[in-house]
Amino acid sequence: MDPEKGHDSSSTTGKRRKTTLDLQQSVKMDIHDKRERRMLRIFGEQHRKLGLRYKVEELNQKKDVVSLILSYPPMNSMKKERHKNWVRDVLKINDKFRREMEMFSKGKTESVSEVSSETIKLLMKHSLDGIEAYVPPMIIEKMCDQNRPLTWPDEKLRNLAVNFATRQILEEIENPEVQRIRVLGRDGIRVISAVKDLPQIRKRFDIVIQVDTSSGIEENIAVQLGLSPNRGRLNEFLKTKSFLIFLDDGFGWTNLYEVGKEWWNSNNIQKIVCITRGQKIYPRTMIEDLRINLDDHLLPWHLFCLNFGKNVHLSCFQHKAIDVVEKCCGHLFAIVLMARALKRVRFDFSVWEHACYMLSLQHNRSQMVDRVLCNTLAFILGRCSDSAHECLKHCAFYMEREGRDKVGLIQEWIRHALIRKFDEGQKIVGDLVSAFLLEISENGSSVRIREEIREVLVNSLFLLRGGRGLTKEPSDEEWEVEIQLMNNKFSKFLNSPNSPQLCTLFLQNNRFLRAIPPLFFQHMPILQILDLSHTKIRSLPHSLFGLAQLKTLLMRGCKLLMELPPEVGELHNLKVLDFEGTEIIRLPVEVGKLTNLTSLKMSFYGDTDDRWKDDQYYSSRIIPHSVVCNLLQLEELIIDVSPDDKRWNSNVKDIVEEVCQLDRLNTLQIYLPEVLLLNDLWKNASSSSTVANISGMHFRFTVGSHMKRIISRVPLDVEAKFGEQERYLKYVNGERFPIEIEKILEEATALFLDRHSTATSLSEFGLGTMKNLKCCVLVECDEIQAIVDADANRHLSLESLKYLNVYYMKNLKSMWKGKFQWGALSCLKVLTLYTCPQLTTIFTKNMIFSLRNLEELVVEDCPKIESLIVIQNPNSAKSMLKLPKLKKMSLPKLKKLSLHYLPRLVSIFDGLIIPPKLEWMSLYDCPSLKTLYPEEVQSKDLRMITGEAK
Repeated sequence: MDPEKGHDSSSTTGKRRKTTLDLQQSVKMDIHDKRERRMLRIFGEQHRKLGLRYKVEELNQKKDVVSLILSYPPMNSMKKERHKNWVRDVLKINDKFRREMEMFSKGKTESVSEVSSETIKLLMKHSLDGIEAYVPPMIIEKMCDQNRPLTWPDEKLRNLAVNFATRQILEEIENPEVQRIRVLGRDGIRVISAVKDLPQIRKRFDIVIQVDTSSGIEENIAVQLGLSPNRGRLNEFLKTKSFLIFLDDGFGWTNLYEVGKEWWNSNNIQKIVCITRGQKIYPRTMIEDLRINLDDHLLPWHLFCLNFGKNVHLSCFQHKAIDVVEKCCGHLFAIVLMARALKRVRFDFSVWEHACYMLSLQHNRSQMVDRVLCNTLAFILGRCSDSAHECLKHCAFYMEREGRDKVGLIQEWIRHALIRKFDEGQKIVGDLVSAFLLEISENGSSVRIREEIREVLVNSLFLLRGGRGLTKEPSDEEWEVEIQLMNNKFSKFLNSPNSPQLCTLFLQNNRFLRAIPPLFFQHMPILQILDLSHTKIRSLPHSLFGLAQLKTLLMRGCKLLMELPPEVGELHNLKVLDFEGTEIIRLPVEVGKLTNLTSLKMSFYGDTDDRWKDDQYYSSRIIPHSVVCNLLQLEELIIDVSPDDKRWNSNVKDIVEEVCQLDRLNTLQIYLPEVLLLNDLWKNASSSSTVANISGMHFRFTVGSHMKRIISRVPLDVEAKFGEQERYLKYVNGERFPIEIEKILEEATALFLDRHSTATSLSEFGLGTMKNLKCCVLVECDEIQAIVDADANRHLSLESLKYLNVYYMKNLKSMWKGKFQWGALSCLKVLTLYTCPQLTTIFTKNMIFSLRNLEELVVEDCPKIESLIVIQNPNSAKSMLKLPKLKKMSLPKLKKLSLHYLPRLVSIFDGLIIPPKLEWMSLYDCPSLKTLYPEEVQSKDLRMITGEAK
């Protein structure tokens, strides 16, 4: 072989091998580059999807808040539809984004994106016009903040939130575009319970079931429906049904779009409602059609507080404020109006009571568009001046929708003789704007009347003349469909008005009204609601008993009315009969004919004067035999009698037997002179009666024989607060601890212990009692030495107690005896200690840290008190309490402190505690208190210190 040829051959082979290697390397590099580019593309797409997902979440948060606000009245129908169209657009974006995410998870990264950041930004710019007219942007921003702190509202507020959330779900169930709903919050299970048992829900859906998601959802559904666990059969079955499925999803792990993908059929109504205990869910990729946060349904309360001010949280009136919000039924505009109106009267208890009463009035006519707003305006206009009332009516009837400049408007009022001076007009404009009745322009030069108010004042057929001080009755032409003449100065009516269309007549609180003409009601054939409460009428006219359509007759507080005529039995359609607070001598037997009655409230005269002894009418039974048991439709029965009335004491056993036959009764107030009568309530109750199951009803029991006090030793506001409780026991002149009392205490939310002769502490009332107790009043229990004796009963911690009022306890030495239990008294908001001459210890070191919800503390006439806090080991305890963090942990919510007639008081908290929220402090007749520690008065919210200074 030629060497050169051999060399060429090997060289060629080497080159080929190198070329092959180069090609292989190049292919590998191309593959690597493609993989790298693909990974970069996937990474970029992941990054884009992640950014898009956060934006979609933010958009949905706004959508959920808007949907929630739209569930509250009032919303102009045109504006509401604009917002609903926007919600539909967001739901469409959700569908497109969900499809993209599914394609991406399957590796199809080349799919065309249907959702862009620009589209989401455009939707996020949606104007909240019409919503922000009632709900300020600052509240909306807080609701949209996903990272806002958790809240722990009062139980009454939680009940409101549950009711409003239930209403929203019922509305959304009618919305075909919303199929999957998630409810966030610890009371979600209560919302489910409220919705699923409603008759309209059972009627609308073929299937209504509740399923726990901790195990297989489909398997649980199949078991409840009595089907085999075959998934295919379950899918086919559910596809043919209208269903409402509630899922109990504790931690929020369930993706609702992965549940029952094969169930859905557009021909049927199909919904899934899922509850999650927390306010957040994981993973964050899950977006439902609607997410309802129960905390957001505190919106009406936050709106009231914002318009009223911080003082609404004062304990003595917060419960009344919550009542007002509840009576407004979530009507956002009415809530704003009421908050601003009540802010002007501050804390006049009677005015707040009247506000609640006005808001609860019902109207029997189709013309009434907005009952709540009507009642709100009736309350507000009843308290404003005649000139302001007429000026507002002038705006409603004559002002252009665009409004009017202020100067021209005031001059017009002067021309129409509504006012006399320009300054008066300026004040009226300012007052109407402040009351939220008129809107003012940005530059302040013009005003206009709000459309909702114009609609009520112009279109409603009713006469608003309450609270005007009127003495002359309206003319015949003015008696319309409804007349509100309450809170005036009518002393009599001369005419029999021709009012064939009158449905509702309010005459209450006319303090000078003594008589009504015999034929006054003759021409009111369809009158259905009549209120004569708190007038001085002595008798009822005969024409009243010809009102065949009358359904509600109210005579509360008519103290001069002593006889209810037998003709009352002719009012066969009557459903509500209320003469509580009157001095009726005896119930006529004809009341037993009123078989449609659902509510009967009555008070009886209790004179023990011997002059009545020979009067057969008076000496007979106070309630005739078989009257109560005939009223089988009764749901509410209130019997108020004097404890001095011997007739009641002799017949109460028979009346209790009749009460036990009322199967529909859910509210009972009664006085039982003997403890053993409680046994009769349960022993004689039928199995279907609510009385048989005391936990299922509202009860107000006064137990124990006693004489009626001429002057109460308890302040009226405390008695009123006690009387508002749903289940209360007032135990008077008791001895020892009967098992019947313990049984009632297990269900009671309030206890009034008056003159108990043997108890040394509440702990003696047995284990397991008082776990639901929220309000406790103790009066003249001379043997009580400690409120709680942990040595006698370690299980009594009063962890639910919110209001504790103690009066005239001559041997009380301390609040707590023995080892203090952590968490005890943790809900306490108000503590009042009055005239306790032996009291030396109110708080100990451990108690201070537990009282984190205490808002108001009142200590009066306790001569042995030297300091509010007593420390047994001063050196170690003081060094611990002086730590800044522990100082702030002590009484963190205390707002009001009142210390009166404490001659030995030398310091309040000995400088150991800083109440950071203290707003009001009153000190009087505390001669040994020479100075206040700077720490005790450094609260930024402290606005007033009243008392003596020497």
